[in-house]
Amino acid sequence: MENKFNIALLPRSEKKVVIEYSQFLSSIADQYILGERSLPHVTLYQFQANESDIESIWNDVCNNLSQKSIELLFEKFSCITFDKTIFWASLLPDNCDRLMQMHSIVADILNQPVKPNYDPHMTLISTKDSSYENLVDQLSKRYTPIKDLFVLSIGRSDDIGQFTEMIYSC
Repeated sequence: MENKFNIALLPRSEKKVVIEYSQFLSSIADQYILGERSLPHVTLYQFQANESDIESIWNDVCNNLSQKSIELLFEKFSCITFDKTIFWASLLPDNCDRLMQMHSIVADILNQPVKPNYDPHMTLISTKDSSYENLVDQLSKRYTPIKDLFVLSIGRSDDIGQFTEMIYSC
């Protein structure tokens, strides 16, 4: 049986700070919120695979991706919806060109297509509250940009894209 996995970059030292920002929005959060069941991350590629293949996939990624970490700065917020029903609040990183390159290399390693709409970000919450931008605006006024070293990792992912459990990390 195939499960959902995520090759992503996880913050080395600022996890708690990112979770605190996400928790500020908890009063309006729906299914996706960082905390107990979801680790802060920037997805490089989500995919499905058999559990028994993960070690081999991870070894391929480590052997073929020269960059195992990247310093990222998150200065801006993103508020987006794809269906006017679920709204997403995220932080946007710098260094997007390099993240796009990493996404492309990982897609190649997984023998998957490069996603034309790949958009590097770190999701804070999802919500069904269409007025969520007001609370995000309040958060942005007290927000201090996050800068950290993000480390290549592979882990389990749930149906909505939360990185729920780390399996391997560099």
